[in-house]
Amino acid sequence: MSNPWLSIPLADYEGHMALPDVGQADMLSGELETLLAEYSPKSVAIAGCAGGNGFDKVINAGVTRLIGIDINPEYVADARARYTDQIAQLELYTLDIQTAIPDSEPVDLVYAALLFEYVNIDDGLKNIRAMCHDSSIFAALLQLPKEGAEAVTPSPYSSLKELSSLMRLVSPQELDDQAVQAGFSCRSQRIITLKSGKRFSLHVYEPG
Repeated sequence: MSNPWLSIPLADYEGHMALPDVGQADMLSGELETLLAEYSPKSVAIAGCAGGNGFDKVINAGVTRLIGIDINPEYVADARARYTDQIAQLELYTLDIQTAIPDSEPVDLVYAALLFEYVNIDDGLKNIRAMCHDSSIFAALLQLPKEGAEAVTPSPYSSLKELSSLMRLVSPQELDDQAVQAGFSCRSQRIITLKSGKRFSLHVYEPG
């Protein structure tokens, strides 16, 4: 069965994420901006980069190398068109983080926001660990369940309904346990609550 992410137009995804009732686009890039300020990485990888969400935060953060990874080749093509002229050392890869990693040097920071709801956690974490060196930071952001609310917020962008067949909310404890098995230790974890009432959990790990 084809991955539904391959059939969702980027305009639908970005339009959905920017809706006031969803409000996740600004949150995802804002959390990346906070991580960039706190850890000052020189090299960054964004797993599940879509059309370049968060890339604008990297431009003025002292990052010299940015890797973007997404399963959808059209998303990657749009990210390339938008940012090639703005980021000197931009590496973009169309791949599934469950099965492959970029043929590239490890990075200082890997950011994976709303990724583990759609991939095998064990496989994804093992591949992300391989992208890290001994001093890297890995940050993962999970969506938490909200009573009475659908995991994928209803919106005019009907193509996103297809994600319901793939999406599985992951508990913070499950991610922590699997991260330890993959070779990470947890530095911090905090809850983010949007105006919509939806809640998210940001986990920051380091190798070890």
